[in-house]
Amino acid sequence: MMGCLHLPLSAQDIHFSQFGNMPINLSPGLNGVFGGDIRAVGNFRDQWRSIVPYRTFCVSAEKKMYLEPGRYDRYLSAGLLVNADRQGSLQLSSLQVGLPISLTLPTRKNHFITLGVTPAFGQRKFSTDKMTFDAQWVNSVYDPLANSREDQLFQRTNIQYFDLSAGLNYRIQSPALRSYLDFGAGIHHFNRPDHDFWSSGFDGVGEVRLSSKQSFYAMGLLQIDPRFDLAANGMYQEQGAYRELVYGGGLRWHAIRDAYNEFSIQAGANYRHFFRDAIIPYVELRWKTWTLGVSYDWNWKSEVKVLTKRRAGPEVSLIYRHYNIKMPKFKSCPMI
Repeated sequence: MMGCLHLPLSAQDIHFSQFGNMPINLSPGLNGVFGGDIRAVGNFRDQWRSIVPYRTFCVSAEKKMYLEPGRYDRYLSAGLLVNADRQGSLQLSSLQVGLPISLTLPTRKNHFITLGVTPAFGQRKFSTDKMTFDAQWVNSVYDPLANSREDQLFQRTNIQYFDLSAGLNYRIQSPALRSYLDFGAGIHHFNRPDHDFWSSGFDGVGEVRLSSKQSFYAMGLLQIDPRFDLAANGMYQEQGAYRELVYGGGLRWHAIRDAYNEFSIQAGANYRHFFRDAIIPYVELRWKTWTLGVSYDWNWKSEVKVLTKRRAGPEVSLIYRHYNIKMPKFKSCPMI
């Protein structure tokens, strides 16, 4: 969700606090930017339960296809992205199914650029079964048969649309250490699809188009010791009149460094300038090729804390990476 609590039928974007753990939604340019050959990601967020319950799900999968046999630093990536959410008593829901495609090429030693695009098909719908109007409350008693006195009701409760997003990522990878830096940008909905429940035709009065969204980010890891890394990340997004800035970091401890049995713990926090309100503590557990992330939004400062009782909601992410056995002609996959 990108912003507007008081307009339950307005267009809202998928929103996760663990933005680094839902990479393709952040930018199509992050498709294929990982160590390994296949990556599967799942995300779940449960927010605003005390105001308007809002649950969001995301699953994605990516596979690399190398351009030259035995060379693993240039490749195409293709995958599947599914986003779904539901909110409120009207059961406003959205479903997006995307097919991310990207190309990764080296620009110099240990430097890589990725260009990606995600064509997607979407659906938004809601139920009118529990919809009520002020005029139906007669003498403080609700009468479902009373005239709603509404001149303009919805022309449709279910819409489908085509969506298009693109992005670019630049990766700088340390040749010997775990250190790396990703930075880039994404532009989402740049075709501005129709999101209008009110008018029956595309050119009708009151036409609503989904605003394009721009995302800019940087995420990195700095190895400071054989057992410790410093992590930092930042992200800025804008969509229409809404703005969001998130930044923070953490410390990663590599408790077990045995080959094929690695285990590390990362703990930290982010701060979000979204309603100017949230501190987001998080913990990530990494075992072999699995990553489990858990975070919690704590509304501590803004006006919305009165409604949320300082709680926005939990978020969970799960990532799995698969490595194929390789016989390198030049070197193995350069990304971690």
